[in-house]
Amino acid sequence: MQIGLVGLPQSGKTTFFNLLTGLDQPTGFNPAAEVHTGSAVVPDKRLDFLASLYKPRKVVYARITFNDIPGVRMNESGARAAQLLDEVRSADLLVQVVRAFNGSAGGASIPPTPYRDLVEYGTELMLADMDALEKRIERIKSRPKVKKETQEQLAVLERMLQALEQEQPLSTVKLSSEEQEHLAGQAFLSEKPLIAAINLDEKQLSAKDYPQREQVAAYAAQYGIPVIEICAQVEMEISRLSPEERGDFMADLGLSESGLDRLARTAYEHLGLISFFTVGDDEVRAWTIRRGTTARQAAGKIHSDMERGFIRAEVFHFDQLHRLGSVAKVREAGLFRLEGKDYIVKDGDIINIRFNI
Repeated sequence: MQIGLVGLPQSGKTTFFNLLTGLDQPTGFNPAAEVHTGSAVVPDKRLDFLASLYKPRKVVYARITFNDIPGVRMNESGARAAQLLDEVRSADLLVQVVRAFNGSAGGASIPPTPYRDLVEYGTELMLADMDALEKRIERIKSRPKVKKETQEQLAVLERMLQALEQEQPLSTVKLSSEEQEHLAGQAFLSEKPLIAAINLDEKQLSAKDYPQREQVAAYAAQYGIPVIEICAQVEMEISRLSPEERGDFMADLGLSESGLDRLARTAYEHLGLISFFTVGDDEVRAWTIRRGTTARQAAGKIHSDMERGFIRAEVFHFDQLHRLGSVAKVREAGLFRLEGKDYIVKDGDIINIRFNI
């Protein structure tokens, strides 16, 4: 999964990036408009348990790549602005870091406006999409002869443009599979899944309150935007401590899980992702798939030969293993199953694929 961190300058975006990745990129003004890239494993206590049980030579967690993308106005021109917009388009998920703490510039205090910042960024995404759609529609209409398939594509593009003109992001436009085929290879910004990370100061985090909180919640609910609350600066400092000290400081802040835990869990839920596991003496591994994936498709995630030569999937669930303590007891309890190619994989399934090629 590739997550793009976006937001206005001085929102704490790079500090949040450092918290997530464990890196130490300089914060503040970024004159070169450099994109910082880092990655982190997806925390999963289930995989920790499986590793302690099987003691494999290798443990492989799912990973997330984070791109800290400098702020760019959607109407900016030039090669660098276009490159930064491409970075936004290439992300699987956008996380907008929104400042809720008091800022400062030139010695003057800058009050936070998280609701305005959230709305303005969403508006900019829609304006960029409007510009792209208008140009695409104009190119099609300027052709001397338009094929039937292109006319069908034009109808879809015009419907999308109409939605944007009514201030509806493209994520709210429901398209049939046939209509989606007409848009193959085209990426629009306002259809990207978006999470709002509200960046608080320590007092706000403890109080679980910040300016314009109700407005932010109402706007997020209207457009299906999950909201997480972070205190990037303090959480980054805590993440540098020893595990023993880290737990005490997190408890003082009322936090039961890290910023990475909260973001990863929210991202998986928002994107409809789940994890299944493969286990053995050589390797214990987590695999990320979309909810609704069949056993045969999941086999292809491991290796294309497994999907092509799929016979059966041997399946039992993590919760059963965790409760009973061993695979042998899972078998004795009659919880070990053979499933066919159309079995829908569940979050936490432990799977062994039988295949022949």
